[in-house]
Amino acid sequence: MSEQRNSFLEQVKAQIKSKEAQAFVSAELHHHLNEVKSYWLQKGISDDQAEEKAVHQMGNPVSIGRNLNRIHRPKIDWVTLSLFAAALLLGFLPLLSQDGMVDNHFSTYKVVFVILGAMLALVMMFIDYRKLANKGWLFYLLGTLLLLFLTKNFNTFTEGQSVFKVGPLKIEGLMAIPFFFLAWAGVFQSNRFKMWKFLLLFLLSLYFFLQCGLTTLFIYVIMTFTMIWWSKLNKKKIAIVLGSVFALVATWGAIGWMTVAYYQKYRVLSFINPYNSEEYFGLLKVHHLFMDAGWFGKHSFVDQMIPQADTNFVFLSFTYYYGWLFASILFLVLSLVVVRIVLIAKRIGDSYTKLLLVGVIIIYTVQLVGHVGMIVGFFPMTNMSLPFISYGLMPILLNAFLIGIVLSIYRRKDLMVTNILHGNQQ
Repeated sequence: MSEQRNSFLEQVKAQIKSKEAQAFVSAELHHHLNEVKSYWLQKGISDDQAEEKAVHQMGNPVSIGRNLNRIHRPKIDWVTLSLFAAALLLGFLPLLSQDGMVDNHFSTYKVVFVILGAMLALVMMFIDYRKLANKGWLFYLLGTLLLLFLTKNFNTFTEGQSVFKVGPLKIEGLMAIPFFFLAWAGVFQSNRFKMWKFLLLFLLSLYFFLQCGLTTLFIYVIMTFTMIWWSKLNKKKIAIVLGSVFALVATWGAIGWMTVAYYQKYRVLSFINPYNSEEYFGLLKVHHLFMDAGWFGKHSFVDQMIPQADTNFVFLSFTYYYGWLFASILFLVLSLVVVRIVLIAKRIGDSYTKLLLVGVIIIYTVQLVGHVGMIVGFFPMTNMSLPFISYGLMPILLNAFLIGIVLSIYRRKDLMVTNILHGNQQ
């Protein structure tokens, strides 16, 4: 590097406060300087003269640095953070409605879970997500090892899921979703990635997820199919592969129906024909309680016992106690998170970042729509969590991680210098 170029770059970087932006700007400036220098070398002048003209043509380094500092000033997405905080706080209301803040230890755990979730989101915001782009194979390996551990070492079986439980902490298949989310985003961004590799890797992971519960499996399949469809890979090949996978899953489902647990069969059958349901808390019962809540709720569970009121039926218990009005506000807050992420995605150009945001939207939306849809009668009964509201560490950490990815992307969405540099070169 010539002394003149080095001096120019140092003056530019001196005006930029963000160290992360300094490295990015330095690399971009090198690229532009080399382009301009190459142009002058083709004109037949010497290397030193071409270097001098390239640096001179870039413009005033102080002015460029100040402009870039204004653009690259670290940005916090206060809208997403506000919605995230509101959702976390709303998650305490189901416990309040059941005297959970006074009578048992659930409130203490809930506070700890919320704090851990908030910390995870903030940590992810400061991590440069772009450094994860070339580590897709590593994340796939870590996710597979985690699933292998769970399937070989689970010590309890809850709601059709293999769970490794240590005290109040439950490690379940849902914990593997972030690893495969990052893995697929990393490998799908490459045009050289072959569809046969995807088929092999997907079927291997599918085998392990089959043992982790239908809900987690559903989230994983929808996430993966959506992300690959939004990738740069050939759409015709994707359609053929996804069709083949769907046929295999359908075949497995038809064969596996005979081995499905009774309560899981019952949930599907009672959804198809709820009037034949004799379950003490079936689809008709859920619908009755939901409609009986009214606009302002019952403010008491004395007459009605709602099982799993803080997990699988948290939206029902929330609605029954606080009413349709507060339930609508809750659903609106949770839905605005999706709207916000979509708006951010529209301003993103590169494929890796776009894939991450698509994955975040799908994972979050499947949970939200799946849980609320179950309560209002659109879907069969499942153990789908309601983001940030359902009790449990893993669901909160999963969604906090997703919010952290969004915050990290927003923080770095303006790392672009092309327009300013071109403006100074003209």
